[in-house]
Amino acid sequence: MKADRLELLPGVWLDARRAVWLAESRTLVVADLHLGYAWAERRKGSLVPVSGVDDLLPGLLALAQAHRPRQWVFLGDLVHGSADLPEITATLTRTVTVLATGAELVLTEGNHDRRLQRVVRETGLPLRIESHLRVGPHLLLHGDAPPAGIVERWAEESADGRLLMGHEHPAIRLDDGATTAARCPCFVTGGRRLVLPAFSPWAAGSDLRVHAPLSPLNRSGDWEAVVAILGGRLLRIPWDHLRAGRR
Repeated sequence: MKADRLELLPGVWLDARRAVWLAESRTLVVADLHLGYAWAERRKGSLVPVSGVDDLLPGLLALAQAHRPRQWVFLGDLVHGSADLPEITATLTRTVTVLATGAELVLTEGNHDRRLQRVVRETGLPLRIESHLRVGPHLLLHGDAPPAGIVERWAEESADGRLLMGHEHPAIRLDDGATTAARCPCFVTGGRRLVLPAFSPWAAGSDLRVHAPLSPLNRSGDWEAVVAILGGRLLRIPWDHLRAGRR
Protein backbone atom coordinates (compact mmCIF):
# COMPACT_ATOMS: atom_id res chain seq x y z
CA MET A 1 0.00 0.00 0.00
CA LYS A 2 1.23 3.50 -0.86
CA ALA A 3 0.54 6.58 1.28
CA ASP A 4 2.17 9.93 1.91
CA ARG A 5 2.62 9.10 5.62
CA LEU A 6 3.44 5.87 7.38
CA GLU A 7 3.41 5.15 11.11
CA LEU A 8 6.58 3.17 11.72
CA LEU A 9 5.67 2.58 15.36
CA PRO A 10 3.26 4.39 17.68
CA GLY A 11 3.89 8.11 17.41
CA VAL A 12 6.74 7.85 14.87
CA TRP A 13 5.53 8.93 11.45
CA LEU A 14 7.45 8.91 8.19
CA ASP A 15 6.46 11.77 5.90
CA ALA A 16 7.02 11.47 2.15
CA ARG A 17 8.45 15.00 2.21
CA ARG A 18 11.65 13.41 3.64
CA ALA A 19 10.86 14.03 7.28
CA VAL A 20 9.99 12.19 10.48
CA TRP A 21 7.27 13.42 12.82
CA LEU A 22 7.54 12.49 16.51
CA ALA A 23 3.97 13.11 17.54
CA GLU A 24 4.19 13.01 21.34
CA SER A 25 6.90 15.69 21.53
CA ARG A 26 5.68 17.52 18.39
CA THR A 27 9.16 17.30 16.89
CA LEU A 28 9.92 17.47 13.17
CA VAL A 29 13.14 15.76 12.13
CA VAL A 30 14.98 16.26 8.84
CA ALA A 31 18.52 15.39 7.79
CA ASP A 32 21.23 16.70 5.49
CA LEU A 33 19.88 19.99 4.12
CA HIS A 34 23.34 21.00 2.84
CA LEU A 35 22.38 24.66 2.66
CA GLY A 36 24.78 26.63 0.50
CA TYR A 37 25.55 23.65 -1.73
CA ALA A 38 25.73 25.76 -4.90
CA TRP A 39 27.97 28.42 -3.38
CA ALA A 40 30.32 25.89 -1.81
CA GLU A 41 30.64 24.01 -5.10
CA ARG A 42 31.16 27.20 -7.11
CA ARG A 43 33.98 28.20 -4.76
CA LYS A 44 35.66 24.90 -5.69
CA GLY A 45 35.27 25.73 -9.38
CA SER A 46 32.12 23.73 -10.27
CA LEU A 47 29.66 25.60 -12.48
CA VAL A 48 26.60 24.78 -10.39
CA PRO A 49 23.57 27.01 -11.13
CA VAL A 50 22.69 29.22 -8.17
CA SER A 51 19.07 30.04 -8.90
CA GLY A 52 16.70 27.78 -6.95
CA VAL A 53 19.33 25.31 -5.76
CA ASP A 54 19.38 26.33 -2.11
CA ASP A 55 15.78 27.40 -1.67
CA LEU A 56 14.57 24.60 0.57
CA LEU A 57 12.46 26.93 2.68
CA PRO A 58 9.14 26.38 0.82
CA GLY A 59 9.36 22.64 1.49
CA LEU A 60 10.26 23.19 5.13
CA LEU A 61 7.40 25.65 5.56
CA ALA A 62 4.97 23.14 4.04
CA LEU A 63 6.06 20.63 6.68
CA ALA A 64 5.67 23.24 9.42
CA GLN A 65 2.17 24.08 8.26
CA ALA A 66 1.16 20.42 8.17
CA HIS A 67 2.56 19.47 11.59
CA ARG A 68 2.85 22.68 13.67
CA PRO A 69 6.02 21.53 15.46
CA ARG A 70 7.23 22.75 18.82
CA GLN A 71 10.74 21.69 17.85
CA TRP A 72 12.79 21.15 14.70
CA VAL A 73 15.76 18.80 14.81
CA PHE A 74 18.26 18.83 11.96
CA LEU A 75 20.26 15.59 11.90
CA GLY A 76 23.54 17.13 10.80
CA ASP A 77 24.97 18.71 7.66
CA LEU A 78 22.69 21.70 7.87
CA VAL A 79 25.20 23.51 5.66
CA HIS A 80 27.26 22.07 2.83
CA GLY A 81 30.50 23.94 3.35
CA SER A 82 32.04 26.77 5.29
CA ALA A 83 29.16 28.79 6.72
CA ASP A 84 31.32 31.93 6.81
CA LEU A 85 30.80 32.43 3.07
CA PRO A 86 28.44 35.44 2.93
CA GLU A 87 26.01 33.69 0.59
CA ILE A 88 25.83 30.60 2.83
CA THR A 89 25.43 32.74 5.95
CA ALA A 90 22.56 34.58 4.28
CA THR A 91 20.79 31.34 3.29
CA LEU A 92 21.31 29.88 6.76
CA THR A 93 20.09 33.05 8.48
CA ARG A 94 16.93 33.25 6.40
CA THR A 95 16.09 29.57 6.91
CA VAL A 96 16.71 29.53 10.67
CA THR A 97 14.99 32.86 11.32
CA VAL A 98 11.81 31.87 9.51
CA LEU A 99 11.55 28.39 11.04
CA ALA A 100 12.31 29.64 14.56
CA THR A 101 9.00 31.51 14.69
CA GLY A 102 7.08 29.48 17.27
CA ALA A 103 9.51 26.56 17.42
CA GLU A 104 12.86 25.63 18.93
CA LEU A 105 15.61 24.66 16.49
CA VAL A 106 18.28 22.09 17.35
CA LEU A 107 21.12 20.80 15.18
CA THR A 108 22.93 17.56 15.96
CA GLU A 109 26.28 18.46 14.47
CA GLY A 110 27.42 16.71 11.31
CA ASN A 111 30.76 16.50 9.53
CA HIS A 112 29.88 19.51 7.32
CA ASP A 113 28.92 21.68 10.32
CA ARG A 114 32.29 21.97 12.06
CA ARG A 115 32.60 25.76 11.66
CA LEU A 116 28.96 26.49 12.39
CA GLN A 117 29.29 27.07 16.14
CA ARG A 118 31.28 30.25 15.57
CA VAL A 119 28.89 31.59 12.93
CA VAL A 120 25.86 30.95 15.15
CA ARG A 121 27.57 32.61 18.10
CA GLU A 122 28.59 35.69 16.11
CA THR A 123 25.21 36.14 14.38
CA GLY A 124 23.05 35.27 17.38
CA LEU A 125 20.94 32.84 15.36
CA PRO A 126 18.32 30.93 17.41
CA LEU A 127 19.89 27.54 16.73
CA ARG A 128 21.13 25.18 19.43
CA ILE A 129 23.96 22.86 18.41
CA GLU A 130 24.48 19.50 20.16
CA SER A 131 26.43 16.32 19.42
CA HIS A 132 23.25 14.28 19.99
CA LEU A 133 19.77 14.69 21.42
CA ARG A 134 17.32 12.55 23.36
CA VAL A 135 13.67 13.10 22.47
CA GLY A 136 11.48 10.89 24.63
CA PRO A 137 12.74 7.32 24.16
CA HIS A 138 14.56 8.20 20.93
CA LEU A 139 18.20 9.10 20.26
CA LEU A 140 18.90 11.59 17.47
CA LEU A 141 22.31 12.25 15.89
CA HIS A 142 24.04 12.69 12.55
CA GLY A 143 25.89 9.38 12.48
CA ASP A 144 29.35 10.14 11.12
CA ALA A 145 31.15 9.94 14.49
CA PRO A 146 28.78 9.13 17.37
CA PRO A 147 30.13 10.18 20.80
CA ALA A 148 31.72 7.28 22.65
CA GLY A 149 29.27 5.26 24.71
CA ILE A 150 26.19 7.33 23.82
CA VAL A 151 24.47 4.71 21.68
CA GLU A 152 25.26 1.89 24.11
CA ARG A 153 23.87 3.83 27.09
CA TRP A 154 20.75 4.78 25.15
CA ALA A 155 20.15 1.14 24.13
CA GLU A 156 20.37 0.04 27.76
CA GLU A 157 18.03 2.76 29.01
CA SER A 158 15.41 2.72 26.25
CA ALA A 159 13.64 -0.46 25.27
CA ASP A 160 11.22 0.92 22.69
CA GLY A 161 12.86 3.96 21.11
CA ARG A 162 14.59 4.39 17.78
CA LEU A 163 17.96 5.83 16.82
CA LEU A 164 17.26 8.45 14.16
CA MET A 165 20.20 9.45 11.99
CA GLY A 166 21.23 10.98 8.67
CA HIS A 167 24.64 11.00 6.96
CA GLU A 168 24.00 8.07 4.57
CA HIS A 169 21.72 9.87 2.04
CA PRO A 170 19.98 6.55 1.28
CA ALA A 171 18.31 5.97 -2.07
CA ILE A 172 17.13 2.90 -3.93
CA ARG A 173 16.91 2.06 -7.62
CA LEU A 174 13.57 0.53 -8.53
CA ASP A 175 12.57 -0.78 -11.96
CA ASP A 176 9.72 -2.63 -13.64
CA GLY A 177 12.00 -5.30 -15.08
CA ALA A 178 11.60 -3.90 -18.55
CA THR A 179 12.23 -0.29 -19.60
CA THR A 180 11.39 1.97 -16.66
CA ALA A 181 13.69 2.66 -13.70
CA ALA A 182 13.83 5.33 -11.02
CA ARG A 183 16.26 6.25 -8.30
CA CYS A 184 14.23 7.08 -5.22
CA PRO A 185 15.29 8.61 -1.90
CA CYS A 186 14.26 6.35 0.95
CA PHE A 187 14.14 5.75 4.66
CA VAL A 188 15.97 2.62 5.87
CA THR A 189 15.21 0.65 9.04
CA GLY A 190 17.15 -2.02 10.86
CA GLY A 191 18.45 -2.89 14.33
CA ARG A 192 16.37 -0.13 15.98
CA ARG A 193 17.90 2.42 13.61
CA LEU A 194 15.99 4.70 11.27
CA VAL A 195 18.09 6.40 8.59
CA LEU A 196 16.53 9.44 6.96
CA PRO A 197 16.98 10.47 3.33
CA ALA A 198 18.78 13.72 2.64
CA PHE A 199 16.34 16.62 2.56
CA SER A 200 18.44 18.31 -0.11
CA PRO A 201 17.46 17.10 -3.59
CA TRP A 202 21.06 17.79 -4.66
CA ALA A 203 22.58 15.34 -2.18
CA ALA A 204 23.39 12.25 -4.21
CA GLY A 205 21.70 9.14 -2.85
CA SER A 206 23.61 5.99 -1.92
CA ASP A 207 22.11 2.54 -2.56
CA LEU A 208 23.04 0.45 0.48
CA ARG A 209 22.73 -2.73 -1.59
CA VAL A 210 25.70 -1.53 -3.64
CA HIS A 211 27.77 0.81 -1.48
CA ALA A 212 29.18 0.16 1.98
CA PRO A 213 27.54 2.26 4.72
CA LEU A 214 29.36 5.45 5.67
CA SER A 215 28.45 5.36 9.36
CA PRO A 216 30.05 2.90 11.79
CA LEU A 217 26.57 2.48 13.26
CA ASN A 218 25.42 0.77 10.06
CA ARG A 219 28.33 -1.55 9.38
CA SER A 220 26.44 -4.58 10.69
CA GLY A 221 24.14 -4.39 7.67
CA ASP A 222 21.16 -5.74 9.63
CA TRP A 223 18.59 -3.93 7.54
CA GLU A 224 14.91 -4.80 7.76
CA ALA A 225 13.21 -2.63 5.15
CA VAL A 226 13.38 0.46 3.01
CA VAL A 227 10.53 2.92 2.65
CA ALA A 228 10.93 4.43 -0.79
CA ILE A 229 9.57 7.84 -1.76
CA LEU A 230 7.82 7.60 -5.11
CA GLY A 231 6.07 10.66 -6.46
CA GLY A 232 5.18 11.97 -3.02
CA ARG A 233 4.03 8.56 -1.77
CA LEU A 234 5.68 5.95 0.44
CA LEU A 235 6.27 2.31 -0.43
CA ARG A 236 7.62 -0.10 2.17
CA ILE A 237 9.77 -2.91 0.75
CA PRO A 238 11.24 -5.68 2.94
CA TRP A 239 15.02 -5.82 2.68
CA ASP A 240 14.93 -9.54 1.83
CA HIS A 241 12.84 -8.75 -1.26
CA LEU A 242 15.41 -6.22 -2.42
CA ARG A 243 18.30 -8.59 -1.84
CA ALA A 244 16.48 -11.23 -3.84
CA GLY A 245 16.03 -8.80 -6.71
CA ARG A 246 12.27 -8.46 -6.24
CA ARG A 247 10.60 -5.02 -6.66
